[in-house]
Amino acid sequence: MQQADSYNTLEDLRQELILEIDKSEDKELTKKHLAEELFPVGLTMYSGFNSLNSVIYNSFAQSKLDKTISLHPDQLMVIDEIRKNDGVIFSAPTSFGKTFSIFEYIAQENPKNIVLVVPTLALVSEYNSLITKKYRNKFEKYKVYRSISEEHSYDFAAFNIFILTHDRIVDQVSFTIFDKIDFLVIDEVYKLKRNESDDRVLILNLAYHHLVKVSVKHVLLAPFIGGIDNIEELAKKPSFVKSNFSPVVNQVKSYKVEDGDEHRFDQVNKILKDIGTEEKTMVYFHTVANIYKYINSHIPVREVEITGIAENFISWMKEEIHEEWYLVKSMERGFLVHNGQLSTGIRMLQLELYNEDTSFNTLLCTSTLLEGVNTTAKHVIISKAARYPDDFDAFDFYNLVGRSGRLFKHYLGIAHYIQGPDDPDFNKADAERKIEFEITGDSTDIDIQLDNMEKINANEEYQEFLTRLGITHEEYKDKIGSKYRFKTVKELYERYRQAEGGLLNELDNLLNISNRGSYHLVLAVYKIIEPSRRDRVRPNLLNKLLHQGRPKLKDVINDARNYFKNRDIDYLISTAINLKSSYIEHQFYSKANIIEYFMERNNVRQDLRDKYIEKIKRRIDFLYFNNSKIKKTLKDMGIYERDVEKITEIIGDEYRDSFALRLALLENKDDFVGISYMSRYIIDNL
Repeated sequence: MQQADSYNTLEDLRQELILEIDKSEDKELTKKHLAEELFPVGLTMYSGFNSLNSVIYNSFAQSKLDKTISLHPDQLMVIDEIRKNDGVIFSAPTSFGKTFSIFEYIAQENPKNIVLVVPTLALVSEYNSLITKKYRNKFEKYKVYRSISEEHSYDFAAFNIFILTHDRIVDQVSFTIFDKIDFLVIDEVYKLKRNESDDRVLILNLAYHHLVKVSVKHVLLAPFIGGIDNIEELAKKPSFVKSNFSPVVNQVKSYKVEDGDEHRFDQVNKILKDIGTEEKTMVYFHTVANIYKYINSHIPVREVEITGIAENFISWMKEEIHEEWYLVKSMERGFLVHNGQLSTGIRMLQLELYNEDTSFNTLLCTSTLLEGVNTTAKHVIISKAARYPDDFDAFDFYNLVGRSGRLFKHYLGIAHYIQGPDDPDFNKADAERKIEFEITGDSTDIDIQLDNMEKINANEEYQEFLTRLGITHEEYKDKIGSKYRFKTVKELYERYRQAEGGLLNELDNLLNISNRGSYHLVLAVYKIIEPSRRDRVRPNLLNKLLHQGRPKLKDVINDARNYFKNRDIDYLISTAINLKSSYIEHQFYSKANIIEYFMERNNVRQDLRDKYIEKIKRRIDFLYFNNSKIKKTLKDMGIYERDVEKITEIIGDEYRDSFALRLALLENKDDFVGISYMSRYIIDNL
């Protein structure tokens, strides 16, 4: 090794020590020999009980959450910062153990009412599993909720944990339920950054504003944040804490290729061949379409024995979704897939197989990996730097790089960057972002949502819109709400006015023609909501998926295939799954509700409005369980929606917390006759 004084930084010295462990054949013996050097640089998880100082330290730093773990010095530092400050913004690398630090703080301090805000349902499930399964004995005194409801009465004198996505917080102003939050955590806080073209950024900023206001302590988590602009403008100014500590080393290897997917895919395969099939590897693609293009044209043949969970899951997919689906083809070759278009249950199962089954060591994925999915990889292959710089920059690149390596499993993580002629060279120094929260800047939408009346009254465009609808500012907030920016709502109204005649004519047809189907109504509404999409496949699938009989997805896809014989089967399947698992109950439903309000303000006949509600709103309410919290929670857990009614017939539809729901499902699982393999898997793994 080099002499300590020859290193530029402490980080350099740590990396050299970790690499020495990694290259050794007997890693435990090497850690024992290096213990006196590992301990002073903070690598206490490796120095262990191999030196006197390390023995003393690790004994005192033992985790209360998990007795087999001792916290490293930077984890102790951030827990102490949380203890001392009302608010903390904490930035650290992916491998730091940020989530563990948060749960350790909870285990040590036992705050009474806790709200954990995460960007995706996948992370809700992951956090919920940590609390109700892995660390169950430490959290049994808490009631744990995956959603909130104004209709439910919560006992805030008791101990509660709410694990919520950003949009669930703001939806239906449910944040008003909380009078006091003892501990608030918002994960992936870089999503608060100002972006006035993104409706979700508005939602997250509003969630931040309303929840921090009633929080005793709050923590905001993110990787690679260099600071917060206008931090002094925040109502509760948080302390900014940053650590570069990582117990693993990440290296980047670049591979120059000619442009074109074929060249990139060929290089992916060359890297996979060099790596072999024994190492855990994730391959990043910038779009879902590129994943199934790779699977259909370039995926290598691997001899893999498919048994148990994987075999049963593939059989279920062939029967329920489609035997030609790219995920079926991928798994039969020994590859797994993870992306945002897959339903929660399927994603959970893919990660379970990847983490636990050595037959499946390669995961093909998209940017869902950037949103905190907790898994491990020795190698990450970056097939393309997306649409640089608008959708992918050094921050995103090094966030992906940080997914390689894992404490005690992969001391060295390697990111393989496939670089086309126009792809940039990324510099780690550029990965840090200084971000500005929209809540601190000049924003029409923040003014509207936070009742900044002086600016609202001076906003001629907004006042003119209120006049056109004949409503007040308070009515706008009550009926249209906070999910969408004013610009989005105004554009939706303009499209509605242009299409109103055709929409009302179709509603009249439905009233007067007894055997009239709903397709033309769905198409009319879809055109208002999605004016830039000219593809007739989506509204066709959308209409079939709104059938009250809950048709099997495979039947929906095959029906669409008969109409669109020239369309790629993977496109049909992926589109149907995306509509079913996310789009219908979120974007389509919420904008369809705003259209209903426009109809009311334009004095549309009541019978036409009733028909609209019957054919659109009530169908979605029924199919997606909007009127039952327990059914919606089961669906969010990954239970296949065609099984939800069967399960609630046995356990009832009383809303309950995660511990009680887990117990009810496990105690009654033998009585769930005829449910799908997917639902059975979810319940068995509770």
